[in-house]
Amino acid sequence: MTSTSPEHDDPSTPGGRPTRPAPSTPRASTPASGTAGPAPSGTTARTSGDGAPATGKKAGRTASTGGDWNVFRTVVVLLGLALAAFGVYYLVFGTAGLPDSDGTPVNPTLESQFRFYSAMMVGVGAAFITIAIKFQWANMLWLVCLMVFFGGIGRVLSWAFSGTPNYLMIILMVIELAFPAALLVWHKYIAKTTELRREFAQGS
Repeated sequence: MTSTSPEHDDPSTPGGRPTRPAPSTPRASTPASGTAGPAPSGTTARTSGDGAPATGKKAGRTASTGGDWNVFRTVVVLLGLALAAFGVYYLVFGTAGLPDSDGTPVNPTLESQFRFYSAMMVGVGAAFITIAIKFQWANMLWLVCLMVFFGGIGRVLSWAFSGTPNYLMIILMVIELAFPAALLVWHKYIAKTTELRREFAQGS
């Protein structure tokens, strides 16, 4: 014995089969020819005001971001070249290449130590250049800038304990204390603005 649902049983038909037609399933309206339908689920169509893909704005943002990084990397390369040049100069001439050193007797121990640290200066300059070229190592920039900053601190201590040096050393001291900090702030600023531009491009 087969049980049937009361709402589908019709006593006037043989076997109690329903005679009512099945309700028609509403069909989705097809957009007219030439009219764009809705975008598929999970995708968003990004177009400009005239219906063209909004690639111009993205390209502009990308070019702007790339330009910022290119300027930054150029400055880092120039800084590295300057440090390496100073290091090579003092490595070759020793303490005789320093200002206010004419006619003073050479101290072999001081000369040895001075040329050693001149070679270290060449290495720091090479590190700046390498970081700028192989920018995957940009995190090392913080360490190298810290080394230069501590060199400026060393000049401050020398001024405090040994007297006022030549004005050129004071200028170098100011540069070594201020420039690494400014370079790191600049690096952080460009990285942050690049991230914000990327998030804005993805959300627009």
